[in-house]
Amino acid sequence: MRKKSSLGLRIRAHRLERRLTQEQLAETIERSVEAVSNLERGRSLPSAATLHRLATALDVPVEDLLLERSGRTRTRPLEYYRATELLKQLDEKELRLALAVLKAIARH
Repeated sequence: MRKKSSLGLRIRAHRLERRLTQEQLAETIERSVEAVSNLERGRSLPSAATLHRLATALDVPVEDLLLERSGRTRTRPLEYYRATELLKQLDEKELRLALAVLKAIARH
């Protein structure tokens, strides 16, 4: 994976883990929402100053943003956040069905 893309995924994962929107993060690091979006999508790399602001805002060491770590990390996979967002859109009946499907998958 390209460095910009993997850095962007780590930024996004930490942001979502802290339940921050791109708008909230952008305001905290004094950058535009477009700049945060470009970072997360791997379209740009942060300056050293922005990297330090990101680490502070996300409450992680700079190294956690820069280094790919093998094995377990403190952040959850992006699929967790995507699933959570989808679950929020379901009504009660759909949520029960989704839970039944997840239980069936977990048994296998």
